[in-house]
This record gives sequence, structure tokens and C-alpha cells, in this order.
Amino acid sequence: MADIEAVDSLQGNDAACWREAIELYNAKQKKGPSSRKYINLSTTDNTEHDPKEHARELMAAAMSSYQILKKKRGPFAMTLIWIYNNLRQYSHAVDVLIQCDPTVAALVWGSIGEEEERASRISGEGILEIIRHAGRWEQVSAISDLLNSARLRKALVALEITSDVHIVMDRIDRILEQAQQLSDNALQLQLDKELLALTHENSTSVRGVLSGCGKSVMAGYLQEHLTAEGFSTLFYRFQRSASTTQSTPTSFASSLISQLLEKSTGLSAGTGAYDQLQNLATRFPLGPQYCAFKMLWAVAASLFKTSGSQFSLIVDAMDECLFDGPSLPGISAFLDALYESIRETRSKVVIFTRPEPMFVTAVQSSLSIFMAKDLLLPDVVTFARREYEQLGLPDSEMDEVLELVRSSSHGSFLWAELFLHHLGQSLQVADLRSRMRTLPPSIGELYRQSLLSGVQRFSQGELDCRKALLVAIFQAQRPLRPAEIADAFSLRPERAEIVISGLCKPLVSTYGGFVHLSHPSVREFFELYHKADDSSLGISFSDSHGLLAEKCLLSLLDERYADLHCIRSYLIANHDENARVDTDVPPREGSFYDYAFRFWDYHLIRTKAPSKNLLRQVNNFILSLQFAYWSERSRQDCGQLVRVNVAFGSLASWHKGLPREDQALIELDKYFERAYSILSAAFDSSRMDNILPWLARMTLGDFYFIRHLPEKETPLRQRTLAGLQGLLGPCHHLTLHAKSRVAYVRLYAGRMRASRRMYNEVIDIQRELLGEHSSHFLETLMYKGQSEYYMADFVAAVVTWTKCSAGTLGLLGPDSWLYLAAQWWYAQGVAYMGQLDLGLRIFQSVIRKRRELFGPGDTFANVVQTTVGEIQLLLGRRDESIATIRDMVMWVRGIYPLSHIIRLDVEITLAIAYQAAGMTQASLAIVEEIEEGVGNLRSRFERYCQVAHLKGLLLAKRGFIDDAIHLLQNTVTEAEEDQNNRALLWIRLDLATLLRRRDAEGDRDQASANFDNIVKDISGDYDPGFPDEPDPPRLLAAAEKALRLVRARKHTEARRELNSEQVDWRRPSDFWLWWGGTFCKDLLQIPD
Repeated sequence: MADIEAVDSLQGNDAACWREAIELYNAKQKKGPSSRKYINLSTTDNTEHDPKEHARELMAAAMSSYQILKKKRGPFAMTLIWIYNNLRQYSHAVDVLIQCDPTVAALVWGSIGEEEERASRISGEGILEIIRHAGRWEQVSAISDLLNSARLRKALVALEITSDVHIVMDRIDRILEQAQQLSDNALQLQLDKELLALTHENSTSVRGVLSGCGKSVMAGYLQEHLTAEGFSTLFYRFQRSASTTQSTPTSFASSLISQLLEKSTGLSAGTGAYDQLQNLATRFPLGPQYCAFKMLWAVAASLFKTSGSQFSLIVDAMDECLFDGPSLPGISAFLDALYESIRETRSKVVIFTRPEPMFVTAVQSSLSIFMAKDLLLPDVVTFARREYEQLGLPDSEMDEVLELVRSSSHGSFLWAELFLHHLGQSLQVADLRSRMRTLPPSIGELYRQSLLSGVQRFSQGELDCRKALLVAIFQAQRPLRPAEIADAFSLRPERAEIVISGLCKPLVSTYGGFVHLSHPSVREFFELYHKADDSSLGISFSDSHGLLAEKCLLSLLDERYADLHCIRSYLIANHDENARVDTDVPPREGSFYDYAFRFWDYHLIRTKAPSKNLLRQVNNFILSLQFAYWSERSRQDCGQLVRVNVAFGSLASWHKGLPREDQALIELDKYFERAYSILSAAFDSSRMDNILPWLARMTLGDFYFIRHLPEKETPLRQRTLAGLQGLLGPCHHLTLHAKSRVAYVRLYAGRMRASRRMYNEVIDIQRELLGEHSSHFLETLMYKGQSEYYMADFVAAVVTWTKCSAGTLGLLGPDSWLYLAAQWWYAQGVAYMGQLDLGLRIFQSVIRKRRELFGPGDTFANVVQTTVGEIQLLLGRRDESIATIRDMVMWVRGIYPLSHIIRLDVEITLAIAYQAAGMTQASLAIVEEIEEGVGNLRSRFERYCQVAHLKGLLLAKRGFIDDAIHLLQNTVTEAEEDQNNRALLWIRLDLATLLRRRDAEGDRDQASANFDNIVKDISGDYDPGFPDEPDPPRLLAAAEKALRLVRARKHTEARRELNSEQVDWRRPSDFWLWWGGTFCKDLLQIPD
């Protein structure tokens, strides 16, 4: 209760949050109260930091600031006030589109809105704190525990600290102090650049000017002004300069969720936003950037409605938003969703953007203001004068320089900033004048000259460091923190920002706690430079992925991640649902490991020409204890071995494309297996807990299971069960978990009854020991359903999976791997029962969810995709089916050999689809490849029957009916009774059709005779005669008719036929499905 009250207080008074943030900030100061950076909360006379106790005092200071500036309004000020008055005047939503002249080269220098961008970046990161890490907060067992406890308070406090709270506290005072120096026609916020480098040892020694009055500053000032007036304000700035992941509708929605949560009074269980957040937190542990926009926006829209407030939403740099990507909306859909929420809450929105064709419709339907260069120019010149003075350039040249700015800047602060920076690098007056005479024609040329000038100023080591930094910052998949870069590049942490800024300015900025390109035009400059294959700057972006892959692997291979105690903590937590990871086990804060953990394989597989050193690093990693640490940690994030398997699939395709000598440097066939063999041996020799080696072996068995390697899995599973049973007894939850896995081994071997019996035994004990709300119980329930399914008891299987789905939904949420797996199997069951359309919809839903979470390389989703192709084929949608299955064939060919079950089954399925579509030659080519490449296909008799069946149909299609009948008849005749199977039953059906179609002497009798020994009489009046005597015609006809109904998935009609003839199946096991990589065993059928 105290935690809830604390949260309520925090939400009602920002000062409370600031106070706690200051306390945590002070705790990090090594010198304590004697530190110059220490903020004294008990007094009000701090010389450098004078925190306001209440948020309203800050608002009052902002209003005072505004009143002082009221008499000094330039053109921008008048425009701003006009916008503000419009916002207040209308009660309905006013959509304001503010544009800059297209000739204003690249908008406004990125540092113009540095202070304002802090708020946007903090908001953008907020949802990462709430959603991404929610999965680690006890796996989000209850969202109320997240939103109504000390955890949320700490998360919000962390955001305040990230924003450098002492800046926020005295920010208004600094604005007031420097505003006095502005010219009459300017509205410029000039702040010391010390605000951007507070982690520097001597922040007050660096002076600079924050250029203002551009689009971004205007957006930021409007936010300040509305907030000071007491309006509920939301703000977001698209920041492509930081990262493409910060410039999508998804990042916008994430930021709004974070801001709306901070302004809310808490969520209660059962509300729409509550349930949606819980699901998203569980489903997307790697961050909201992997979530579809419509899912995040549904949460934001719900929060808008339930807030009961009218908001002023300010969106800056809309032109930097990227709308072309998977799960992203188009511009029209995005604006429609935004405007709908705004209208429903009677809120207001202002959009700042460069003019773009895609915004034409929005301009026509909204109030729009066009910022022309004539309006900007007076303030640009004022800014240039101030910047010139700060640079200490000679007064004798000022007028000429300002005239150059007036005639050549086209109203661009960015151009003026870069030009003056370029002049400031001159060492002599003659050099200054030379630079003035060779006026750069574009911002891109200014960037080029800035880089080239460093050749004379920096040593070779510094140039190499600058090159690596620029390449890494450009290609990083999320903004990096200075501490992360310091860790990756071995820089002194306390000097990292100074080094980065000194080497890379003005192309790179380090404000807001992140390192990123200072403006979108910098990224555009590098993209054009890379596209043109220009080498004049000595920077190559072609190996940027290789550089980051190398840095990632260096971090992953750190010796601290080979520590057995750390691996032990994750290993136990992954096998015991009640265990938790020790707090000292995760990587230290600020290390590069967090980035490397998520993106090492992303960068590696995009490295086109990897060095030998990089290839050796990869090999060292996948064969190391550090790999086991990464694997167990990723299992905590994603559940099961999903991340491990996705990485393997990506690596396998990439490895296959390497030159042969490079392939030899990576022992990919030992992926996972070697690391866990080493781990189990290390636990054996360490004399730690005796169960640890067996848990490592159990995990290795899980990998064999996912990779479909029964020959390796079977002995390991049985050995692990024996080991745990000897240590813990037969009823320990870990022993039962191991027994459940051994039961699945029985399915591999076709021992369905034994498997089903074992699952029933385990479930009975787990229900009593753990209860039905245990994830172990629910997992066993799902596998029990599979044992029923493979025995063709589809009704029982569907009932079991329904129970499993309901339990998993309540315990883990709708997007957990176990729920999705149960849904997949449920869909297979209902499809075999004839509900193909329902099954198809569920399959497609599972694929969408898995790929949204784990990307296009997710093995689980790809297997389900093959099933979609089979259902499409059964529904007669042959072209769709072929396209679907062909995509999966290309995927499996890059990973598995032809002899592997997964690839073999998918190849057979594609050949069947080709045959159904009349593509005889293409189908026959696959059949011949299978016959030549698999080896002893008869050892996999069900698949041998499928291939023989398919080949017979292809021969018949080409007119070789005699050859087709001969092949199929031999397949039936040569099969032993215990080899009878579902595929052989369907051969009998199509063989009968071909025999009757040929209608030679004896063909009709042979067609019927092939159904001998399929059914048995149960009337009680039947005399079976001699043991080897053939079945009478009545039994043969009943068998054939019932079989045709079963193949058509008309199980009720088949049972009715059997009952009417008073017969039953002689061996129900004839209909059992065989374990493998595809779903449907009933695809083959010749037209009657």
C-alpha cells in the first residue's frame, strides 16, 4: 500500500520524483556532499545547482521568462504567439503544419534543439524501460506489480536521472540570464554547451552557443511555453540522426505511451490498456521497436481515452519519419490514427516538418504556416554574430563574414553553424580569408572539409579512432551511450565524451546521454558517400558491419561471462519456474555487452568479406562457456531456445555463402553442442551443485529436439532422466520435466502408446505436486496432446490443446511461446478434423505474431509457413501453395542437408504441390533428386511410400500407366504387415483407381484385393475361416469406402460406414501419423 501511495504522490507532483532522482544522483557521487556536483536538498543556496522544490515554481519561472521576452519579440516570436493563440482559441483539434523553405539546405543545425531533444529522447526511451525490461521483472506475472509498485517509481526516477535532473532544475534560470543578451528581433535560446557535457570533469570550462530559432527550437519552445501555462503537453521529435529506430511511427507510439503513463494515475486490472501492456511486455522482450505500430497505437489510443484530459501534442521533424517497413503504416494511415485519437479527446496537435509531397493532403486539410527564409534571415545573422564572437575570430572580418552568411545561408542555421565552425579552424588571418574566398556551396561540402581538415590536426591513431567511431555510430542499430562506446573502443570512461566530441564534431553529438550523428543531413551525407563508393575521405562503410561484429564478439568473449556461478544462476532460473537470477549476475551497467548480446549475429551475417580474425572470433565464441552464458541469458529474454535457434539459422545461411577456406575456420556443426558439453564437464569438475551437469545436458537435449536430431537426443534424454532420478527421486519437478522429454523420444521411435502412457503419468503427478497453473504442467499437457494427435485421436488432442491454451493464456499471456505452440497444434488438430479454413486462419495468426517478435528467420514460424502451404493446397489454392512452400524450400536448403527430416519433408511437399498443379517435370526433378541424394530412403519407410506414391502418379500423368501400377503394386506387396501406414493406405486407394482405369484382365479383382486385412468383422456372426483366407468382398468394399472418407477428412461418415457394415479397423495404428517436419500426410490423391 505504501508503494501505491508513493506512486500516486509521484504522479501528482513531479517535484517528488525529482527529489528522489536527486537522491539517487547524489548517491553516485564518489566524494559525497563534498563533490562539486552534489545537489544539496536541505538548503536553497546551492551555488551551482538551485533546485526548485515544486514543479509550479518552475512553471512560474517559465512564465516570468516569457514576460521578460514579451517586449523583445522578433518575427519568430510573433509567429509562435500566433500559433499559441490559435491553440487556445479553438476547442476542437487544430492541426498545424509548420514548414521551412525547401532551399533551407538541411533544416536547422542539430544542436539548436539539444535541450528540447532531451525530453523527446527520454520519452522515447521510457517505453523501453516499461515494456522491454518488463519481461525481466518477474516475467510480468501481474502488470499491477509493475505499475503500482516501487518498480515504476524507480523506473520513472531513472528517467529523471537520465535527463540530468540538475539541468532541468536550473534550466529556466539560465534561459532568463542569457535571454537578456538577445537582439530586439530575435527569440533565441542561447545556452552554455556545458549543459551538453555534464559528465566532463570540468563542465564550466567549455563554452559555446546553442543556435536557435529554427523549426526544432520553435517546437521545443512551444512545448516549454504550453507547459508553463499549465497545459498537458506531449512532445515527440523524430530523430533519424540518432538512429533509424528512433524515426518510425512505432517509436512515436512508444514515446506517447511512456508520457501518458507518467501523466496517468495508474492502471487497474481488467482495463484495455492494462491487458494490452501486459501482453506487449511479455511478447516483445527485446523492445517495442519489434512491435507492429497498430498494436502500440491501440495502447496509446486507449490511454488517450482513459486519461480524461485534453492534450497539446507537438510533433517535430515529421519529415524524418520512416514509413516504409514491415508492420509500419503508410503516412495516410498514420495521420488518420493520430487525428482520430486527437478528435476523440478534443486535444490539439502541432506538426513541424519540412515540405514533403506526402504531407500535401495534411496541409490542405489543416491550418498551415510556411516559414520562409526572409523570416529566418534576421535571426540567422544575429546567431552568426554571436557565434563569431564566441569563436574569437578577428573583428576586422566580421562584417564581411556576416554578409556572406546573409547572402549564402538561405536562412539555414545549420549552414551558418558549419561555415563558422569551418572558419574557426583557421590558424592565421590569411587562412581565414582563403576559407572565406572558397565559400563551400553546400552543407555536404562543409562536412567534407571538416573531415579533411582533421588530417592535418590529428595523429594517425586519432584518425583511425575517428574513422572507427563514425562507422560504428553510423551503423549501430540503436543509439549508443558514451559508456558503451568507451567499453567497446577501450576509451577512458571519464573522458569518453571529450574524446568523441573532439574527434568527431561537428558531425557527432553526445547530448542526452547518447552518442549519435548530430543532424539527419550527416546521415544523408554518409549514405550518399557510401553509395558513390567514394574513398577520398579515407572512410569505408562497406566494412562497418564487420567492425561492429568484431566489437560485439570481443565483448561477448570477456572472461567474466565464462564464470560458472553466473551461468549457474541463469541455468537454474530457466529450469525452475520459481527461481530468480541473482542480482549480481547480469553485465555491469554501461558495458557494451547489452548491445553485443542483441546484435552480434545481425552485424556478422551482413559482413560481406569477413577477416580471418573475425571468423576465428566467431568460432571461439560458439565453442566457449561465454556462449553458454549468452544462450541462458537469451533464454530468459525470449523463452526456450528461440534466440539461439534464430541465430543458428542466420549463421548457417551466411556460412554457406563463404569461400571454402573461410568456412573451415568456423566449426558450425559444433554450434551449441560443444559449449554445453564443456559446461556440463566444468560443472562436474567444479563440485558445485550435483544437479547442474544434468541441467546443462537437459538444455543440450532441448537443442537437439529443436534441431530435429533424434539420434543424438534419445540417448542424452534417457541418461539425463536416470541421473536426475538418482539424485532427486522420481517425483521431483526436475525429474518429471526430464521424464516428459523422454516421453517425446518415444514419439520419434513410433512408440505412441508408450509415449502417451508416460505423459499421463507425468501429468497426474505434476497436477498434484505443482498444480495446473504451473508452466511445467502446461508444457507437458501440450506434448500429451501431440501423443494423442500422432495416434490420430484428433478429438482428444484438440480437447487437450484447448485446456493447454486456456491455462497458458492465463498464466503467460497470449504471445508466449507455449501459447503459440499450443495454438499451432490445435490448428493442426482441427484441420485434420476437416476445418481447414479455421486451421489456416490460426496458422497465419501464429506466423504473424512469431515474426513480429523474432523476425523473418524464426524457425518456428517457418515450419508453420510450410503448414500454411499444405492447407492452401488442400483448399485448391495451388498457386498460393506453391509460392508459400517454395519460399520455405529455399530457406531449408540453406540450412539442412537433403537427408535431414525437415528438408526432406518440405521437398516432398513441394513436389506434391507441383504434381497437383500439373507441373510434372518440376515435380519429377525433385523426386529424382531425393532418390539419388537421400541414400537408404527405405529406412524411412513412410517417406519412401510417399515418394513411391508421388512417382507413380507422375508416371500415370505422363501416360506410363503400366509402369505406375507396377511401382505402386510392388510397394504394397513388399510391405510387411507391421509396416502398414497411412501413406501406404493412400497408395492402395490410388492404385485401385489406376487398376480400374486400365481395366485389364484381373485388374478389378486386384484393386479390391489390395484392401485385404484392413478391417475386421465385429458382428459376431462372421466365420473368419482359415487364418490366411482373404477377406470377403463385403469387407474389402467397406474398407475401401471408409478409407476414402478418412482421406477426405470425413471421419464421422467413415465411422458411420464402418458401423453400418458392422466392421472396424483391424489395426488403428495403420492411421497413426509419423513424426516429421510437415503437417499433412494426406496430400496425395489422384483424381477419380
